[in-house]
Amino acid sequence: MKTYITSDLHLFHHNAMGVDGFIKTRLHFGDVEEMNETIIHAINSTVKKEDTLIHCGDFGFGKPKVLFEQLERINAHKVILVKGNHDSSKFFKYIKNHNEEGKYELHEVGLIKKANKKVYYITHYPLGLGQDRRNLRNLCGHIHEQDPREANCLNVGIDSPSFPNLPFGTPVLIEDAFNKVEEKWTSWAEKNIGGLKD
Repeated sequence: MKTYITSDLHLFHHNAMGVDGFIKTRLHFGDVEEMNETIIHAINSTVKKEDTLIHCGDFGFGKPKVLFEQLERINAHKVILVKGNHDSSKFFKYIKNHNEEGKYELHEVGLIKKANKKVYYITHYPLGLGQDRRNLRNLCGHIHEQDPREANCLNVGIDSPSFPNLPFGTPVLIEDAFNKVEEKWTSWAEKNIGGLKD
């Protein structure tokens, strides 16, 4: 069983894609159906039935029932959803009311994971935790093609520049996200706070 993390699918979001879209990684899509299918296929090509998927917000646009039908297509034993600024309360309520098998875990703001002697805040928005905090890290979405300025913060969204070798839409293995944010922070720390010496 593996855990993967992703963010900002923006399913059915017409303004996000196509030649006039505001997300550059999606300019090549002809319509939202093509974008949706590409994303769901990328997820299911990676995430297996026994795995867990964490989604850091902005799942999609539209009626809760339609979005839930897309959510149900995703392979995973458990899907953990952090609410994003585009996730409606009606959508989260619909999930809660149709979660008979307990597959879905909902978080309004975020969740905390501990690993590698670090505390990882998993949120939609990037957090300002203080870069000199040696044991605090943030995995987030929301900022699409941007890399967070903070050294201890990593964008794990499907449009993130942090994982250029992953095909579009592919979730990140959570250990790879932990390693990537650690590399980013270590590089910054060596230049700014005298390395890793206590």
